[in-house]
Amino acid sequence: MLFKDFQNSHGVSMAYRRVIPTTVGIAIIGTLAALVGAAGTASVNLVTNGDFSANAAKYRTAPGYSGKTNPNSPTGWALPATATSKFAVAVGVNGSDTGVGTPFGPTSSAAVKDFAFMQGGANCISQRVTTTAGQAYTLTYEAAARAGHPGTAAVLLTGTTEGKVFASQAPAVTDTGFKPFSLAFTAPSDSIRIEFENTTVGGNSSLDVSNLVLKASGQ
Repeated sequence: MLFKDFQNSHGVSMAYRRVIPTTVGIAIIGTLAALVGAAGTASVNLVTNGDFSANAAKYRTAPGYSGKTNPNSPTGWALPATATSKFAVAVGVNGSDTGVGTPFGPTSSAAVKDFAFMQGGANCISQRVTTTAGQAYTLTYEAAARAGHPGTAAVLLTGTTEGKVFASQAPAVTDTGFKPFSLAFTAPSDSIRIEFENTTVGGNSSLDVSNLVLKASGQ
């Protein structure tokens, strides 16, 4: 309700009260609720375990290192079938939670607590996420190279039809400290597959990634 001053015919200041209709008040409350709801969904990251902290503590031996058997897939992520073999080139998780040091890591990972690494030999990690066809999205992530053995990175996005790449990126990951990268695209279907691959042929070259975030553009 609002108060408003006015003077009567004798010049005496008076006030009257105006009541806002109930329907208007309800409309305002409804609008505020909608705005709060929109703000609540704006920060949703569509990637599961983008920082590789989930189940990271299970990685107590370096995957594929010194004859050790590779661990199960990190939560939310798929590894190549060959990664289950102790003879496979390493694909796994390193970082402060794993307790194995960083034999496949960069010299500096202060900005990243845990990260996935892929050694050379076309090893990769992937995850399928739900999207809206026609919606614009932005994928952000941090990547680094192994000290003395940098890998060659490839980021591939496929739609519902596996193997059909609709967006890709080959960032120059040469720094041994984590650096930010981003890839903008429009989703072609109701789900997409995100894949990070080390395209280096064999050897000790490694690619490290972490802090993956996928959001609708503008959010």
